[in-house]
Amino acid sequence: MTDSRQEVRRIITATARAVDRRLAAEVREVPGQERLEVSLTHGTHHAHIDVAIRAVMAANEDAVARNELRLRLKRACDTMLFRPMPDHRLAVKPVPAPGGQTTFRGPRGRGRR
Repeated sequence: MTDSRQEVRRIITATARAVDRRLAAEVREVPGQERLEVSLTHGTHHAHIDVAIRAVMAANEDAVARNELRLRLKRACDTMLFRPMPDHRLAVKPVPAPGGQTTFRGPRGRGRR
């Protein structure tokens, strides 16, 4: 059982390094469940995800499962590194009319002669 735990940790850390070479992964077992809690660290940023042990073991044998695990780690990494864009609609303010506060007045009189 210890060999499989070390193998799972190796797979997760190798996959995390494939996503970003500075991404550190810490694996903790959830007692009584077949899940692992993976803590990702990139500088001062942190993220946590839960991964099933079966999914990690399948990633060792199948390329599709490996890619799914990599995408889960990458999604968590991208979420912690990139802030969402600010809502530009909140920053829009009404613009005053050009030329100040005056309203347009047409020419007075009878017009052209």
